[in-house]
Amino acid sequence: MEQRRGPEYSIPEPAGIMGLAEAQSPLHMEQAIAEGLPKNALQRVARAIWPDPVEANRLVHAVVPKSSLSRRGTLTPAQGEQTERLARLFAYASRVLGSVEDAREFMHRPHPELAGRRPVDAALSELGGRAVERVLDSLAYGLPV
Repeated sequence: MEQRRGPEYSIPEPAGIMGLAEAQSPLHMEQAIAEGLPKNALQRVARAIWPDPVEANRLVHAVVPKSSLSRRGTLTPAQGEQTERLARLFAYASRVLGSVEDAREFMHRPHPELAGRRPVDAALSELGGRAVERVLDSLAYGLPV
């Protein structure tokens, strides 16, 4: 796959996808999650992965129930971890595959190594996120998938 260059093909960082200042370390991100990420961080991640607003809302509500989202100003630590994991895996897929568009396609398409689940769905859990990361590692390093 050809690596694309230029501003329209810039590869995002997880904090940037969430609309946050770039975290200097995982510990800074952990602290931000513990303090409560703003709920718009999740909305930004969902829109990055799903440009279609209906699908983006489905992803948001898979992380935070609709009734809770309207009441809360920040995400719980568990919701923040899910949001960060989705952003991190989307950024990693963008780097491995060379573009945001290819990363979106990867995140949306069921994968046999994920028991036929879509990576975006698998990434909602910690163990599923690790499985998505293994698939991306295999693609990045030319290992069998």
